Amino acid sequence: MNDLDQVLQVAAEVTSMIAAAAEAAHPRETGGVLLGWWLDERVMVYHAVEVPDPDASQGSWVRDYDTAQVALQEALGDQGHPWLGYVGDWHSHPANFGASSQDLTSIQHASNQYDQPLVLLVHLADGLVEAVVTASANHPLIRGLIPDSPERETT
Repeated sequence: MNDLDQVLQVAAEVTSMIAAAAEAAHPRETGGVLLGWWLDERVMVYHAVEVPDPDASQGSWVRDYDTAQVALQEALGDQGHPWLGYVGDWHSHPANFGASSQDLTSIQHASNQYDQPLVLLVHLADGLVEAVVTASANHPLIRGLIPDSPERETT
């Protein structure tokens, strides 16, 4: 078990949903919010919700706060799981590069509002998903790659 496995578990349905949304939006970026819960020191990501950005481009997707709140509340109502809540963000990169410095700054900044770690998932063009987990701006980031489907390997 590596460091990422010790702090993060992502349901296969989450990466599959993100892969499908990334493919549908290609060549533009898309993204959204992640729902899950914290179990001890681990983040359990159970569901992903797409939050459309009508101005998304090949190099940019912006999560509008109000639109994300509506999507989050609808998903929480639909899922009806008592442990579910916001645990992070996701977006796609049509070009094959990982989380940008702005992505890392954004997730670190957001994590300052929570006592538990937050997650950023970035879907890459090669079918892998870069996962970033952080607890706060002063906490080291834990990063790694996970496949976007059970059939795909990370090595």
